[in-house]
Amino acid sequence: LKKYRPTSYTRQLRRFPKRNRFISAHIFSVTGVRRTAKQVGSRLQQMRDT
Repeated sequence: LKKYRPTSYTRQLRRFPKRNRFISAHIFSVTGVRRTAKQVGSRLQQMRDT
């Protein structure tokens, strides 16, 4: 996530457009395992709720 910088800095970085897609691409480039943006979002929500 350090590499990800949203194009609009007007808001306080609360929302990241296409964040899950970016994370999905990063996971694939590092591990070679393909994850959909939906899978990434679901996992992030699980981690946030615990």
